[in-house]
Amino acid sequence: MKSLYKKHIVQMLYSPLSYICCMVFVLFCAANFFFGQKFFSVTGTTELHAFFYGIPYVCILVIPTLGSLCGTSKKEYSLPFHALSIYAAKILCIFTLLAISLLLTLPVPICVSKAGSLEWNAVYSAYSMALLYLLSSSSLAVFVFTAFENAGAAFCSCALVLAALNSIHVLPSLSSTGILFAPLVRFLSFAWHFDAAGKGIVDSRDISFFLVSALFFYGLCVIVMEKRRGNQSLGFKRMCFLFVLTAFLFALDSSIFYFRTDVTRQKKFSVSEYSKALLSEVDQPLTITYYRNKELLSLLPQVRDVDEYLLSFAGESPFASYSLVDPVKEKKEKMLESAGVYPQNVRTSTDATTSVSSVYSAVILEYLGKTEVIPFAANVQTLEYQLCTRLNSIVRGKMLSAQVLCANEFELEKNYAYIMPLLQSQGISAVQTFLPSKIPGMVEDGNVAIAVPFTALEKVPLVVLGSSSFSLDDSNDLLQFVKNGGKFFIATNPYSIDMTNWEVKGTYRDWGVNALQELGIYFKSTLTADSNCFNICFDSSSDRDAASQKSEYIKYSFWPNIPSQKEARDGMTLTWPCAIETEASVSEEEGFSVKTLLVTNKTAWQSKKVMGNFLTNPFSASKNAEAGEELGEFPVAVELFRKDEESPSVIVFGDQYCFSANILPYISSEQMLDTRSLDFIVSSVIRLNGEEELLHLKNKNNVDTSLYKISAESLASYKKQTLGFACILPAVLLLALWLLIFIKRRKFNSGR
Repeated sequence: MKSLYKKHIVQMLYSPLSYICCMVFVLFCAANFFFGQKFFSVTGTTELHAFFYGIPYVCILVIPTLGSLCGTSKKEYSLPFHALSIYAAKILCIFTLLAISLLLTLPVPICVSKAGSLEWNAVYSAYSMALLYLLSSSSLAVFVFTAFENAGAAFCSCALVLAALNSIHVLPSLSSTGILFAPLVRFLSFAWHFDAAGKGIVDSRDISFFLVSALFFYGLCVIVMEKRRGNQSLGFKRMCFLFVLTAFLFALDSSIFYFRTDVTRQKKFSVSEYSKALLSEVDQPLTITYYRNKELLSLLPQVRDVDEYLLSFAGESPFASYSLVDPVKEKKEKMLESAGVYPQNVRTSTDATTSVSSVYSAVILEYLGKTEVIPFAANVQTLEYQLCTRLNSIVRGKMLSAQVLCANEFELEKNYAYIMPLLQSQGISAVQTFLPSKIPGMVEDGNVAIAVPFTALEKVPLVVLGSSSFSLDDSNDLLQFVKNGGKFFIATNPYSIDMTNWEVKGTYRDWGVNALQELGIYFKSTLTADSNCFNICFDSSSDRDAASQKSEYIKYSFWPNIPSQKEARDGMTLTWPCAIETEASVSEEEGFSVKTLLVTNKTAWQSKKVMGNFLTNPFSASKNAEAGEELGEFPVAVELFRKDEESPSVIVFGDQYCFSANILPYISSEQMLDTRSLDFIVSSVIRLNGEEELLHLKNKNNVDTSLYKISAESLASYKKQTLGFACILPAVLLLALWLLIFIKRRKFNSGR
């Protein structure tokens, strides 16, 4: 076989087409990621799943082309070699060139790691699975070129088969009848089996699939050649039957007995020690039911991870049982509706059509007659946190809770419309309360049922939004609330914003701010601005001609971006924030120690009033610090701790507007709401509840995939270096290799 391999590999290295195929492979994978995924933009991400997912698709043309270079000829039937050796040499030759091409894509993850954090364990697993995929595809290509004696027919057939095997898993989403065959088509899909490794999951079923398929097509090549050589013996027929049967049984066995290992650094898909400890307290039957349409598995392949995780989660307790139910097939829609679970719309688009499907992906937990529901679980990012918050409630009787108080000129239901639904979706039982000074007026208006003062719920952490409505008595009540052991989060500053004209005014006698001063927390008499800020888009158009619409982007320094930090892993965009100062001695007198929680960039400054007013109009606001203005890193959130307590009792955030439903659409993209500020509230509530371990679960999979290592100023330079290293360098190496072999061949031929 060694001589055959050498013959074929030399033949392929002599052909310029081999180098073109390798170059196309490398450039397609790099370009698909860098440009197709808009890597060099504000939405760029270091998540490489899309990069690896492009490999099967470039192979649709590359592998048939390489297969044509070592196609089967009738002369091979008379070679003094066994068919096993002939086809092993061919498969390994194609695989060698593909492996070299794959190796030349390594600059892509290397360059990406220079821009942000990279999950290298997932990269290793993806490259390993890619090698198995390439081996299996090489075996398939050799079989197709063996089965078809016409090279053109073989090329087209091979490309079509690879295209089908890479895309067959999406068929169930395009046809309602296709759902019946969903398990079969997913099993046959090469791309489907390649998907998990790109996330950092090593699944023995995927490994077995590629190995079995490679051996299966290899065996078929041998059978075809032996048959064309005239081998019609009974022993040969028995061998063929046993070969097919063995391949089938091995494939079946690998799908029944398998392992699935999470190799990610954060163990995204593994059950944590916290969950194991919680499940160890379960001493009665716990039922975990996952209600999911079969159709959803094709629309959102990541729900496969939800199924696998729930199975692992239930396996940690002998009292837990897990079942997967199709609610449509089992007629469970009304039961789910009574439990508060409704179908969600998932949009799928092709070049020609866009369709919307109503699907279920809900988890229901039942224990000792108690029921908890996760209405929709699309992935495993926060699944463990969601499960543990529900289990804490039904097993330990501990529930995350919060009371929300709106104490400025806004209304909770209207202006802070996202907060209550978000808290409840995160497993936090939230209720609205009011300032004690407002209760008499509410009673007079007939709102007795909801007239609950925050002082009535001292054991429930309090979320305060703004403070301009505080009276002196309310201020004293808040101080008494915290002295009695209550905990609160307050987002406020001593200014109010008129959003119609972007005017900032100081509030008159803000008693809520005065209460914070009693705890040693003070606000600066300035507004915090930063050149690293949000770009506001202003649109203008003529009523007579809609086509004349123009957009202008303005860097608004009073909406600064703060960097990634422990309690804001993805950073955050603030709106008219006020920096905070603390007096440790005052805090200590009240029994607290003070710590800084969030800070600005070092490029921030403190903007002073000009002639008694802040210049906050976006068109006139300063883009840089003026002479005499304080420049540096400033605290915008602080926290107070009681002695010997690990969880904070008070969290103060100097921005009351970044959660507003009026502001969030401005700082969000068209496709997705910017929830970073809302997530900060959720995290703060969890900490005030004393559940730091639950917060760790919530943030376990929250990895910063932004290009935080590259500044906006150096992005252009980084782009040139990256494209040079990831695209031009591999092309130059391939060209140099071709020239080297070409020169050696000419010298060899001239010396004969």
